[in-house]
Amino acid sequence: MEKLAIFGGPKTKVTPFGNGRRLGKEELDQLTEVIESDILFYVFGTKVRQMERLMSAMYGMKYCNGCSSGTAAVHIALGSLELPPGTEIITSSITDMGSLTGVLYQLLIPRFADIDPETYNMDPDSVESLINDRTGAILVVHHAGLSADMDRLMKIAEKHNLPVVEDCAQAHYTHYRGRLCGTFGDVSTFSLNHFKLISTGSGGMVMTNREDLEENIKLFVDKCYFRDGRKRNPYFLAPNYQMTELQGAVAIAQLEKVKSIVGRRNKLGMRLIEGLKKIEGIVPQKVPEGSVHSFFLLVVRIDPGIIPVPVEEFCKALEAEGIPSEPNKITGGMPVYMYDIFQNRSAFPKSMLPFVSKDLETNISYPKGLCPNAEDAFEHTFNFNITEFYTDRDIDDMIKATEKVANYYRGEKI
Repeated sequence: MEKLAIFGGPKTKVTPFGNGRRLGKEELDQLTEVIESDILFYVFGTKVRQMERLMSAMYGMKYCNGCSSGTAAVHIALGSLELPPGTEIITSSITDMGSLTGVLYQLLIPRFADIDPETYNMDPDSVESLINDRTGAILVVHHAGLSADMDRLMKIAEKHNLPVVEDCAQAHYTHYRGRLCGTFGDVSTFSLNHFKLISTGSGGMVMTNREDLEENIKLFVDKCYFRDGRKRNPYFLAPNYQMTELQGAVAIAQLEKVKSIVGRRNKLGMRLIEGLKKIEGIVPQKVPEGSVHSFFLLVVRIDPGIIPVPVEEFCKALEAEGIPSEPNKITGGMPVYMYDIFQNRSAFPKSMLPFVSKDLETNISYPKGLCPNAEDAFEHTFNFNITEFYTDRDIDDMIKATEKVANYYRGEKI
């Protein structure tokens, strides 16, 4: 067995990873049309509307609305449901703050479901255990590019007559049993952030098939202003989450590429999973039958009973082998309810709203141990990032290096 590179041995990865440009002539052509039109405001332009039609057609949905970010998209979706302050929203304990900002701004109460320890998505049993007479919606997060268990979650929602919001920020063109994520719930949201599978730098989208929600969505995007000739007379509080024509133009070109991007990432990601599964003590994220993972990233577990080493040390050893990885820091290395904002109940200055309120009849806290599987995951998992530009050799080198490091820390040392 070769000595680990971190201890002076030879590196496993000696060739550069495949690389490429995410943006090119297609985006530039679309942007040129916008600049030549001299119109950047979506109401008077054509690109945002064109992007919305393209997205709707791709997903087979009636309505799509562009907006300024994925965070805005979730806020818009929740705002469209017209839930009263103090209503509880059940969501995942492993997500981004972008899933929760809108919850708090609407003075709604997040309730965190534990995760399935194999998929790292919301555990339907945990979701159902949280439902009570204050529950207003289920906010499903498709984590890392893998679909949550939508069959069970939709049955739970139907049983309790609850709307479902799908957060697809990390799950562009992700499939579950032949259907695209974002087509199951009452309303779905997408991010076009720089780090996502497709990007406009920042931006988002909200989709629905419900006509009653569509008008609410349009108004919530745009200060509760009607843009169809009706008199301007806002009747509820709504932010300004408009998408610009520049973002819409780039989104058009990016949407044309999303199928090939996800197809390539899925091929590479599944090759990586199959290789990692053969390494004793290494447990890659489970992809259930019927799911098509889009590989925003791959979560990998180190079994501490077989490989007794801290994740941070394992990742440093991989880095020395030429393989980038990181301890599971997708939400800052902890379940989101461990953030100060929830521990201190400090969403608003000098106030504990919405967590504690006589008017809302709320008093909720988020103790350590709330979601044991989520907390355990952060102790024992790390992430691999995959891009569509990687080669098969890159993936094989990732597998080889992981096996080399795992063998060493299992005790199979020279």
